[in-house]
Amino acid sequence: MNACERKYKRIGDSMQISFQAFGTYNQIMAEVDCLPLLEECRSLCEAIEAKFSAFQPTSAIAEISAQAGIRPVAIDEETFFMLKRAQDFSNLSKGAFDITIRPATALWGIGKKEDYVPDSQDLEQLNELVDYKGLVLDQKNGTAMLQKAGQQIDLGGIAKGYAADKARDHLVQKGCSSALINFGGNIATIGEKQNGESWQVGVQNPLAKRGEFIGTVSLTDQTMVTSGVNERFFIRDGKRYHHILDPRTCRPADSSLLSVTVVGNRSIDMDALSTALFVLGPDEGSKLAIQTGCHALFILTNREIFATEGFTKMLKRKV
Repeated sequence: MNACERKYKRIGDSMQISFQAFGTYNQIMAEVDCLPLLEECRSLCEAIEAKFSAFQPTSAIAEISAQAGIRPVAIDEETFFMLKRAQDFSNLSKGAFDITIRPATALWGIGKKEDYVPDSQDLEQLNELVDYKGLVLDQKNGTAMLQKAGQQIDLGGIAKGYAADKARDHLVQKGCSSALINFGGNIATIGEKQNGESWQVGVQNPLAKRGEFIGTVSLTDQTMVTSGVNERFFIRDGKRYHHILDPRTCRPADSSLLSVTVVGNRSIDMDALSTALFVLGPDEGSKLAIQTGCHALFILTNREIFATEGFTKMLKRKV
């Protein structure tokens, strides 16, 4: 299935659309009479991907990176919002989430360069470029600038979450009262299922094949996002190298975790937080989760499970 293809499927009293975007497989399931809106949501997502992808040379995001260390770039209100929200979470997490991570993700190329491991000298040079404090936003003049030449922005850590929020908002505004949005693990819900039950969403076992869960969570008008080592990785000399990089070291985060799952109200926020909490680890991560009012579950490398009180109450463990 390429970016322009989509498939429809009827499931009971609901209709589901499936399509590719953000480098992943996306699904929206809603009331049958919301069918025209599903197509509108797909178009909306493709527009968001084109606008905020680091791989689109004509996008404002690409231009900001191209003009790093040279000049500010004029941006529209939506781009300013995205950059400001990402900057907020970069500050909140003290750099555990960093939208200037792009030079590091490009160097590692996990999922694209097979089992490539950069040498220490190259990684040390990146430490000067991966620094969210180098992004200067000027709301009065509507501009954004990266201070150091070679810095690059990557909104991949929040773009799917933003798209899920926009799709959910669009459906609600058009009168849809029941829907489940799944953008590659970014889950957003509207109301309840057609039969009046809450949406049951599985928490993936990070060491098992996709679809094997440690338990389920009931969601109504909430969003859930998971970040884990099972999404993109390779194993070399017995060591797992995964795609969640620690911006402070420019290496795969070594935080004693296999995955983090967060539940909250807005998917863009949970998208950024799931990454930040994974990098921070269970101790500092749980503090940030409580501070931001989200519920979080941590699966450790020793397979133990640690969760905030709110998540513990929500989780129905698999027997």
